Amino acid sequence: MRRIVLVAFAASLAAAPSAFAEQSCQLSGPPMSRAAMEKTLIAQGYSTIRSLQYHNGCYEAQGFDKNGKRFELELNASTGAVNTAE
Repeated sequence: MRRIVLVAFAASLAAAPSAFAEQSCQLSGPPMSRAAMEKTLIAQGYSTIRSLQYHNGCYEAQGFDKNGKRFELELNASTGAVNTAE
């Protein structure tokens, strides 16, 4: 019985950050187009966008910045702002 309680507790903790992240990407207007989001990222210094996917009011972007450093970001789809809440 104790094991079941611990597993349930661990599962609830694991789900909490993802629920928080989804809440922080609530749209404040229509989502930006993929092309507009790419332009926003490039303007912010992210030079190579390898992946850009939309989900739950957010864009998830992966690629390399102008210095060749790899990045993975979650962005608000309405504003293009980087989501820093985790």
